[in-house]
Amino acid sequence: MSGLASDRESSRYAAWRRQFFVDSGVVMDKQVVVIGGGSGGAVLAHELTKAGFKNVTLVDRKDYFEVTYASNRVLVDPALGERQRMHYAKLLKCKFQHGEVAELEEKSVKLKDGSRVPFDFAIVATGASYKDLAYAKGWKTTTIVERKAEVSAEHERLHAAKEVLIIGGGPTGVELAGEIAFKFPDKSVTLAHGTDRLLPGLSPKASAVALKNLQALNVNVLLSKRLSKQDEAYKKADVVYTCVGYLPNTELMQASFASKLDKDGRITVDDKLRIYGYEHLFAIGDCANVAEGKQGYSAMMQAKTCTKNMVAVARGKPLKTYKTHPPGGIVSTGPKTGVAQTPLGITSVPFFINVKNKDLFIGMTYKSFGVAR
Repeated sequence: MSGLASDRESSRYAAWRRQFFVDSGVVMDKQVVVIGGGSGGAVLAHELTKAGFKNVTLVDRKDYFEVTYASNRVLVDPALGERQRMHYAKLLKCKFQHGEVAELEEKSVKLKDGSRVPFDFAIVATGASYKDLAYAKGWKTTTIVERKAEVSAEHERLHAAKEVLIIGGGPTGVELAGEIAFKFPDKSVTLAHGTDRLLPGLSPKASAVALKNLQALNVNVLLSKRLSKQDEAYKKADVVYTCVGYLPNTELMQASFASKLDKDGRITVDDKLRIYGYEHLFAIGDCANVAEGKQGYSAMMQAKTCTKNMVAVARGKPLKTYKTHPPGGIVSTGPKTGVAQTPLGITSVPFFINVKNKDLFIGMTYKSFGVAR
């Protein structure tokens, strides 16, 4: 950007701030709406409230928060779901609006029942979901009671199966294969992946460790194999889990902000996490086109930067640039093993793996909200 263009941008922002806000107290009284209560949205609503914003509203189609890292283990052990989920009303100190968003408008959120939630600032944190993997995030359920019943039914379906097929060898597919094979060693578990190694978002060494761990659990891993319903492995499976097609939940943008979506359907944001062209609209998490892995940890880090930028607006300070994180993370291959990729390298040492494996980050996540679980 040229110096002249940069000056114009700074001048435009300063003028916008002067027009709408007199001091930080005024900003803290403004209506802030967070759309979506997943890892990023719920953390953001909590952090904004903690930072002093007085009128924060979280809007979500479901009435509960869920630690989605744990969903694969909850599928094989539904009792863990009691720790995994909590009503937003108990978790957060801000206002909660239970409803499904139909459309984002420039100054309000339109719900599917026709009502509107007005705002001065809005942050889209609607995440992403698998089209055909209901147990993972409960996209068919709206209450915690319905979610419990849904997972219980999925568990019974799995329990009755003898042949299990998992399509997709990314983190979700790998972790699911490990959990099922460990819990039900009598079942035949096949994991089919379309490329020549598992976990393509991580290093080849991490892929090799994951493969070795799954094979030790007698998982039949098929690499460079794209299965269709006509394949024998598909036909003989009693249950099929499709862990591919992780698509952003950005339908709310189609009516008024379709031009702000990239070719993959994600919301285009600048390095301050603002939706391009808008000073009062932000987007974080899996629905945004931030150039880093689509993980809960990344969404939470974006939420913290977004909070700092909202505070910066309140104080008339420059906004902070979000710093992306290199590929990494911990991928479980059952409750006893896994692989971790860190800036220092690859490890499968239990000390590191158990950071996640002991409870799939349930305790750590709720602790960040100041809640014991």
